[in-house]
Amino acid sequence: MKVWYPPIKKLVLRSKERLNDIKRRCSFFLLPMIGIILVSGCHRDEVVLLKIKVEETKGLERPLEYIAINLPRLKLSQKNDQLYAYSSTDKVKIPVQIVASNLNKSNQIHGILPIAIGGHETKEYFIKAETDKDIKTATDFIIRGSHLDLIVENKHYRASLKEYMGDKQQKFGSGHLGNLTLKEFGDVVLARKNPNLKIHWAPNFSKKNLDYKTMAHLNSPDSVFISTKGPFYFSVFRSGRIEGYENILLKGKYRFYAGLPYFIFESEILFTKNDSINLLRNDEMTMDSLFTHLAFPRARRTTIHLPLYEESTMTYLDENPIPDDSPWLFFYNKYKSFAFGSIRLHYDNKNIYGDDSPTDNKHTKITASANNGRYWNRRLIHSTNTFVPKGSKYTEKNAYILFKIDEEDPAKTIKYFHERLKNPVMVRYIQ
Repeated sequence: MKVWYPPIKKLVLRSKERLNDIKRRCSFFLLPMIGIILVSGCHRDEVVLLKIKVEETKGLERPLEYIAINLPRLKLSQKNDQLYAYSSTDKVKIPVQIVASNLNKSNQIHGILPIAIGGHETKEYFIKAETDKDIKTATDFIIRGSHLDLIVENKHYRASLKEYMGDKQQKFGSGHLGNLTLKEFGDVVLARKNPNLKIHWAPNFSKKNLDYKTMAHLNSPDSVFISTKGPFYFSVFRSGRIEGYENILLKGKYRFYAGLPYFIFESEILFTKNDSINLLRNDEMTMDSLFTHLAFPRARRTTIHLPLYEESTMTYLDENPIPDDSPWLFFYNKYKSFAFGSIRLHYDNKNIYGDDSPTDNKHTKITASANNGRYWNRRLIHSTNTFVPKGSKYTEKNAYILFKIDEEDPAKTIKYFHERLKNPVMVRYIQ
């Protein structure tokens, strides 16, 4: 009996074709967005400043993901040195954006770089410095303005952090999101017709005999940190106190990225003295009538879809409120296919001693507002006047994402990003 063996050369070629196909798919979003430089190999004559190993442990393909690295005791030989990450696996050279440095004290540098990686894949990167006076990394990232009065955009959105004046000369400080333009949907603008409202102004609070206030009223922050502007990443941090609410120290930070359809906001509400309040909210996004439906997950992996403008929806939600720790929710327009939602990445109400901070009827609420608007918010103290002792703390971190809904499963995209954001890749430093 004759046994047939496939030609060895054909098998090798097929294996190479499959490998190249996987690489092409993993780099589909990354290469055109970031302008990564293809190289024939690492430059062996340059000193390796750092070696890292990136591991994808959840079996989730990631066409574009950002990782942060620390480079302690780094001594750059030239002021115009540019850091690069070399991958021997992909034969690529990726620029590293320096986002913070403390060279005078500890010679520490913190950097951000984009990667593409397949499920259960491991890659090694060598961090090196090159002198490059004319370095230009092409991305979709644009930052306009100065200090906190900014507009940040990528191919998906345009976010305005600019200051403006509302009715009765009520001032809303720069550095907090006022409106958001959906660039892939004919420049639809998520905004409020009411000049006294921004779409995002959480955290917010009120107490007896005082006007309702929000973090957007933080006109004179006592601390500001703006990361170095670059091709991949930009962040804005503010902290301070609002007039009339001096017992509450607020901290908030936005993180924006090139090429990704979301931005991240994290916040901390800390009571530095005893106080009493009757409303405390966070994760609030408020918009006029641009959406038709609401979606959120229930038990057993089911997704609830409700029309936003039917009385039965509000009745249902009053009787079956969305949990305060629901992993995600979003509004969408069934007919125009755009959606905007929140992915809850972190949520903690522990005080500075590790005990629970006071809450009242905590849940996620959908609210009808002026001009036929709708908004979601996380209620921490719902409506009852509540004593809040010194040291009480409320923290959270959310990714605000815009996307096109899938006809069969409108929640497909938000579930995709939720799974990846909750399970980041592992970065290991190799001696």
